Amino acid sequence: MNKATLIIAVSMLASRVLGILREMLLARAAGVTAEKNALDLAFLIPDILNHVVSTGFLSIVFIPIFFGYKAKEDEEGAWKFFSNVLNTLGILFLALIVPSFIWMKELITFFTSAADLPTEILDRATYFGRIILPGQLFIFAGSFLVALQHTRKQFAIPSLTGVIYNLAIIVGGVLGQSHGLEGFAWGVPVGAFVGFFVFQIFGVMRGGFHYRPYFNPRHPDILRYIKMMIPMSFGVGSMFAFEFVIRSFGGVFGSSGISSLNYAYRVMYTLVAVFGFSVGVSSYPDMARLVKEEKYSELNHKIWSSLSRMFTILIPAALTVWALSFPAVRILFERGAFTRETTEYVAKLLHWYLPASLGLCLQAVLVRSFYAKEKMWTPTLINTGIFLLTIPAYLFFADDFGIYVVPIVGALGAIVQVTAMVLLWAKQTGTEGMETALWNMGRALASFAAMVVVAIAIENISYDFVREASIFWLILYSGVIAVILFPACLLVQKVIGSKDADDIFNELVSKVLRKLHLKK
Repeated sequence: MNKATLIIAVSMLASRVLGILREMLLARAAGVTAEKNALDLAFLIPDILNHVVSTGFLSIVFIPIFFGYKAKEDEEGAWKFFSNVLNTLGILFLALIVPSFIWMKELITFFTSAADLPTEILDRATYFGRIILPGQLFIFAGSFLVALQHTRKQFAIPSLTGVIYNLAIIVGGVLGQSHGLEGFAWGVPVGAFVGFFVFQIFGVMRGGFHYRPYFNPRHPDILRYIKMMIPMSFGVGSMFAFEFVIRSFGGVFGSSGISSLNYAYRVMYTLVAVFGFSVGVSSYPDMARLVKEEKYSELNHKIWSSLSRMFTILIPAALTVWALSFPAVRILFERGAFTRETTEYVAKLLHWYLPASLGLCLQAVLVRSFYAKEKMWTPTLINTGIFLLTIPAYLFFADDFGIYVVPIVGALGAIVQVTAMVLLWAKQTGTEGMETALWNMGRALASFAAMVVVAIAIENISYDFVREASIFWLILYSGVIAVILFPACLLVQKVIGSKDADDIFNELVSKVLRKLHLKK
């Protein structure tokens, strides 16, 4: 990993560790009760609004246009564009937030299977949603500040957003424990204000910051920005689709359905954040630059090299989590209101969610390759079209697979989306570096197929132990299994000819030997 990727990966890991800690506290306090389902459901409308203004994709739309001004050495134009787009979209976002606050209950009912939920969950979700919603303004504004720092290849302070955000939710939950889960809800706007706004103001000031009260919604670059934003606003990206399905469809499987799916999804999401997003976010500024310089051969080699190395490490990580699903869920969540029965349930869901991590990590990089070329509609139409085609499958197979239909269909959809994007990218841009990368990724999948037999054997042998052991021995056991499985899977890839696995394995061995003072 290069320095930027490493910074983002470490911060993503720290953020996810805090995110898991947050879920641990929620599990202890509420388990999969109506209160927890209400809190999970409360994020639906804020997330939809953020999706409408493409908050999660601001840097993707912003960076190419901002770079255009920089390339022409038009510093004044760059800052006018920054101020104009922030002001214009800020007013639009505020115009959406106010009515959403007023009609929160009606909107939740419209977007979910709320008719299948008890009234207490719907009312509580409405209350929590109104607490959470104002924080989205700070996330929105802060995302522009993050994008601005990314244009300078400054990743340290932007990478703290998720860490501070999750930390504030945890502190809110601890301080407000006498008021149920309300403290967790109040932690959201506080964390958004501090992490996404205050810290990011400090970050942009380091490299110079010139905001202007400039408002011209008809400026050509604002129209261009909106034109690029529209496909992402009305499209359904994979991460949004997964969370939307959990919240809108999970209620069909009883009052514990939403929370059970959410716990498993959050563990799986850690892999996506650490491996997929770290590579995608750190690579995107260079992708945009290479497109502007019309160096498409170099762009292809960079994309496929990044995907291949990421996949080489992701497969052993996914295998390890798969083998340790039950111990992981028990260690993380089984206490207080989170019972053994719930542990068994969530661990099985996690098994089915893990294949989705492969597709989602690849997508995190692939979609940005299209965005770097300003082809916003291409991944949008692919992802949205395939997602819409999967919706009947959720309903049709619900009786046969029960709640497991959610991760199974979601994973299949994500893999089909990636396959379609790979084929289209190759057709439109070329295949330089693609063949080698695909062979290495195929070897990684082959190693998973071989090692999953070992993982199943370990699960069967340790079945009674992991259910009876104390937390101390369970943590020790998990550490030993991880130390065995991860390098073993990497070694299998190396043996069957993966160049990336060979390089990574040798790097790991060299670091271990240096730590043991056996090699200089």
